[in-house]
Amino acid sequence: MSSNIAQNKTQTTMNTIPEKTLNIQLVKTEFQGFFKVQSLLFKHSLYQGGCSPEIKRELFCRGEAVVVLLYDSNLKQIVLVEQCRPGALQHAQQLNQPDQAWLLEPVAGMIDLGETAVEAGIRESREEAGIEVLELEYVCQFYTSPGGCDEVLHLYAADICANEVSEFAGLADDHEDIRVIKLAFTDAKRMLLNAEFNVASTYIALQWPFFQKLAVQSLD
Repeated sequence: MSSNIAQNKTQTTMNTIPEKTLNIQLVKTEFQGFFKVQSLLFKHSLYQGGCSPEIKRELFCRGEAVVVLLYDSNLKQIVLVEQCRPGALQHAQQLNQPDQAWLLEPVAGMIDLGETAVEAGIRESREEAGIEVLELEYVCQFYTSPGGCDEVLHLYAADICANEVSEFAGLADDHEDIRVIKLAFTDAKRMLLNAEFNVASTYIALQWPFFQKLAVQSLD
């Protein structure tokens, strides 16, 4: 009985929440380099009625990117790429562990102007893993850090022949120096469950094969 009352109260509360509205009053570019930083001035509706005061926030503008989880269902391998990442440099230096700046991730990259997410995924797979992907399977899309960044990642997966990937890859013009890593399903799942990765896209991508796509199969 008590659970029904609580459920009815929750339903009533949800039904009385006013329509969500927003008003972006100003968008100003504060910095333009390899990436862009904007300042926003905006208001939004409040759950209990009324409108917020003017809110000013800085926004790191990265736009949209694609992530491609490469896997081989026949050899039962996951293919990831390892490279030195700017976002990890200072933390690695503070730890006095330079190797911590090299991160293990799925193939990924920005979607160029005029490109679709699928086209970008095929291109990035070629550039970062040396593999020609013929078909991508859509998984999901998500914000990476919406409190201060507008980046949206489009996650896809591709069943490939892992024997065809390169050992090293990357575009010299983009200063990419990439090592391609092949992990057995069992090793990748163990590392996932033991929290041995440190990149969000790696964790999100690997949950798809092990807890969705291949969940009905034994990976042990």
